[in-house]
Amino acid sequence: MCCLFVFTLFISTEIRKYFLRIRVFSVLCAAVGSQTLMKLSLQTGAMVTIPCHYDRGYINHKKYWCYNHHSTFSSCSIQAYANETKGKVTVTDNPAESFFTVTMKDVQTENTGWYWCAVELTGLDVKEDLHITVKSDPDLSVRESRVRGEEGGSVTVQCLYSTAYQDTQKQWFRFKDGSCNTVGTKTSQNSAVTVSDDGNSSFSVMMSGLNKSDAGWYWCSAGDLQVPVHINVTDPPPVLSVTKETETDTDQDHSMPNNLPDWLLVAVGLGLLLILVSTVIYLHLRKTCKKDDQTRTRMKSNDFTAHTPPSALDREDVTYSSVFKAANNQTPSLIFRDDEVTYGNVISSTVVDDDVTYGNVNSPKIRGDGVIYSTVMHE
Repeated sequence: MCCLFVFTLFISTEIRKYFLRIRVFSVLCAAVGSQTLMKLSLQTGAMVTIPCHYDRGYINHKKYWCYNHHSTFSSCSIQAYANETKGKVTVTDNPAESFFTVTMKDVQTENTGWYWCAVELTGLDVKEDLHITVKSDPDLSVRESRVRGEEGGSVTVQCLYSTAYQDTQKQWFRFKDGSCNTVGTKTSQNSAVTVSDDGNSSFSVMMSGLNKSDAGWYWCSAGDLQVPVHINVTDPPPVLSVTKETETDTDQDHSMPNNLPDWLLVAVGLGLLLILVSTVIYLHLRKTCKKDDQTRTRMKSNDFTAHTPPSALDREDVTYSSVFKAANNQTPSLIFRDDEVTYGNVISSTVVDDDVTYGNVNSPKIRGDGVIYSTVMHE
C-alpha cells in the first residue's frame, strides 16, 4: 500500500511537470503555430534582453540561463542564476509576473549556439529551448528593442528583415498571453494593432489607444525568427501642468531671454556705463557754460565799470574801451595829453593819471597813424 502511494505520487509529479512544461511552450505555439523552438538572429556587438516565462508554481524555484554549442541540454553550461551577473550575462527574476529576463551584452559570433531558459526542479528541470545566431548582418532585427508610449497614445515598432525572409509570414505576438497579429489585422483585446509590410525589407507594427495593460514583452516574427521588444506605457501628463508650463513659456517669450551670451551682457553693461558718463559730462559742461554766460552778462552790464591800469595809457597803437553809466547832466569833451593821443567823450573836469576809466565809445578820433582810440571818461 505504501509503495502504491509513493508510485502514485511520483506519477502525479511527473504529469504535473509535463503539463507545466507544455504551459511554458503553449505561449509560443499560439504565436508561431506548432513551433516550440525560438530562434533569434543577433547583430555582432549588440545587447539583447530575452524574457523567459514560467508557471507560478515555480516562483520559489531557482531559475538559470544555460548554454551549449550543441543541442544537448544535459551537458549545457549554466551562464548565471536568477538575480546575479556573471561576465556579460545578467539574469533578473520577476516573480510578480512569472517570468525572468536574461540580458546578454556585446554578443559575438562565438556566442552562436543553443540556450535554455530553465527552472531547477528535483529530477527533470523545466526548460525552454532557444537558438541564437550572431552575425554582422542579422536576418531579423528591430530599430528599437524598448519603446515608450503614453496611455491613450500610440507607438510604432519597425522590424527589419533580410532578403531571404521577404516572402515569409510576418507576425506580432504578445509574450504574456500569446495573442497574435499578422499583416493587415487590427484585432487586440486592448489597443488597436495594425501590422503592415512594405514587401522589401521591413514591416511595422502600430499600437494605438494604448492602455496600461498593453505594457510588457512582445515578439517581432518573420518566418522562424523572432526578436523581443518591450513596450512601456506611462501616464499622460496632467492637463493643468501642461497649461501652467504653456503660460510660463508665453511669459518668457515677452521677457528678456535667460540664456544671454556673456559678450552681450558685457556690451550692454558698457553701453549703460557710457550713457551714464556722457550724461554727467553734459551736465557739468552745461553748468560751466551757464556760469560763463552769467559772467559775460555782468561784464556787459552798464551798472559796472571796467578799470585799466594807468601804465596802459603810455602804450601806443592800443585801442581801449570800457563800460560806464553816464549821468544825464554830463557833457562830453575832448582832452589831449602830451603823447598826442586823442581821448574822446571824457566826462570829468579832472583827469588823474593813476585812476583812468575808459568806456562808452561814442565817436572815435582818427589820428594820422591810423590808430583808433575809444573815448575815455575820467571820474
